[in-house]
Amino acid sequence: MFRPLIAKAAPFVGASALFVSGSSAIHAEEEKKSQERLSIYPNEDPKLKVVEVHTELERQIGSLRRSLSDVSKDARESVKGGVDKWISIEKGIENEVKSVIPSDEPLTPGILYVGVATLAGSVFTRFRSFPIRLVAPPLMMVGSLQYFLPKTSSNLAQYYDRFEQAKFPQLHASRVSAVERIRHSLASSIQTAQQAKSDAERGLKKSLSEVENVTGLKVGQVVGEGKAV
Repeated sequence: MFRPLIAKAAPFVGASALFVSGSSAIHAEEEKKSQERLSIYPNEDPKLKVVEVHTELERQIGSLRRSLSDVSKDARESVKGGVDKWISIEKGIENEVKSVIPSDEPLTPGILYVGVATLAGSVFTRFRSFPIRLVAPPLMMVGSLQYFLPKTSSNLAQYYDRFEQAKFPQLHASRVSAVERIRHSLASSIQTAQQAKSDAERGLKKSLSEVENVTGLKVGQVVGEGKAV
């Protein structure tokens, strides 16, 4: 039934296939020709990509340069840190000196007198025993410093007390305890001496009163006049 139709359509299908294939070939050839034609505009220059290549010598020199740069940087930082530290130390010393030396008490000529008194302690005790020669100059210096520069001496004592308490707390506690014991002993000795003096005076007055009662002589009056003279 369909065979007569297929036989009639076969020529038309073949013609269509030939037309399509011919059109494709013509189109491909036209595109090829259009590509082969020169453009009226200049073509862009191709981009060049530069690849950097280092030799072994360059790598070694670069590594050495970086090492030297790091070393110099560390050296600069160390020097800067040392300078900053020294400046801070100088400022600390300056502040400590300003706190010790009062502005209303000039050092000269008091410091010269202190030096002369210290040397005099060494000169006057040069023929004495070694302990006296060792102790006399410091004692003369401390005494003359308290006499000629009392405010500076007080500030020095306070500064030493703070320094000793901060750096050597055990030594500070022992020294304070020893000083307190010495002060207590001196106060007790002075009190004992005053008590002994009062007892002696009362005993003397009592004895003189008994002598006056027995002899009738004004011995107490005579002794009082002698003391007044």
